Amino acid sequence: MGNNHSADRHGAVIDDHTLDFLHKADRDALHTRSEVGSLRVTAHFLYEVDFSAAVLSNRLNRCLVARGLQTIIAFDAQLDRPLVLKAIWLVDTQQWTEVANALRFAAPRGYCQLPITLAVADMQRHDSKQAYLADARVIALWKMVGRHVNFGGQLGRFELFDQAGGGVRALRDEPGFELDINPPLPPAHPYRPHAINDNPPIRSTISWQGGGWTAGGEETTDASASAFIMGTIMWPSMANEGRTPWVAFDRHDHGGVLDGLLNHSPHQPPNGCTAVMAGRWDDDDPPIQLRQLLLTPFDSPFVASVDLCLLPDTDIVGVSALTTEPPVGDASAAFKDRRPTTAPLMRGPLGSTIADMVVNRQEKVADEDEGADDGDGDSGEEDDDDSADDGDSDEDLDCDIDGEGDGEGEGEGDGQQQQEEEEEG
Repeated sequence: MGNNHSADRHGAVIDDHTLDFLHKADRDALHTRSEVGSLRVTAHFLYEVDFSAAVLSNRLNRCLVARGLQTIIAFDAQLDRPLVLKAIWLVDTQQWTEVANALRFAAPRGYCQLPITLAVADMQRHDSKQAYLADARVIALWKMVGRHVNFGGQLGRFELFDQAGGGVRALRDEPGFELDINPPLPPAHPYRPHAINDNPPIRSTISWQGGGWTAGGEETTDASASAFIMGTIMWPSMANEGRTPWVAFDRHDHGGVLDGLLNHSPHQPPNGCTAVMAGRWDDDDPPIQLRQLLLTPFDSPFVASVDLCLLPDTDIVGVSALTTEPPVGDASAAFKDRRPTTAPLMRGPLGSTIADMVVNRQEKVADEDEGADDGDGDSGEEDDDDSADDGDSDEDLDCDIDGEGDGEGEGEGDGQQQQEEEEEG
């Protein structure tokens, strides 16, 4: 526009006519996010006319649609201009896959209603861009959205609490509920080669026992922050689960299917799976590993998974099918008949031979007076050492399997136990 400077508040002049402002329907779509920011800083006449909070909110909605997030998150209409710009930056530049999937998973369990609406307090959780970037991305985003996941009653919300001296607590702002984010892992640790800075491993002593959260017990390491988040959302919803007994297999038998699954990235779901949650009980000597392969969509009304328990220092893998699909038929029937929608899903990751060996068995049923799980993976049956408690436990398992795996699936166990690796953009 000739010799006029963009910062001139008197506007541009064309053929001796002053141009007060440019107007076009849907003009918020004319520029990229960075161009909008540059124009607001340099072109003050546009700052006052073309980039009001209302126009920026319209741009924010376009960003949500472009990223496919419009059904997952929304932003309070009362956000002022700086917070709307902050929201545009978050939506445009940040990867929301893990957090969005966790919210999709929580909604059918009744823990949130989508889209969740991020309010002023959520947007102010990080007081600067630098503060946001100081956290691992998945943790930083969950700090803003976590309180919208409400487990109900005394279980509370899935909040993350910043500590004054540094560090983060989850679920309860109480001692014992600390998260060790991206802990140092020894060279031989199976998750070390797969650690992702944006979605790092999480170590904690938080577990689900007796129908509630507890902490201070056995130390576990989740392969990623998203695995911790997904597992935590899953725990309370599994009270009425149906599960097969553990079946023992040599990981190399049947074409090495199980070996392939266990060698797969602990973040990226194998074919036929929606998500993978990998955890390791580091306090055990030797440690026990568990991989839970989610088979149902995130928004499915019920949860179905395959659990793989790797017994230490052996090639033996315990395999169990788990579901919250409402049962049908007689309680003594095989799992495949009791849970007819779940059973065929097992063939996706396991193949027909292993899947059939698992689902053709009668499912484990907890005695009503003993609870669904006594905390050591024996489906509520009384131990030699201690009596059963009154709730499910996802964490404290021995993954007990009766008999050695011989490749024929003959070892039947009495144990009961219960986001994908992303390209960094």
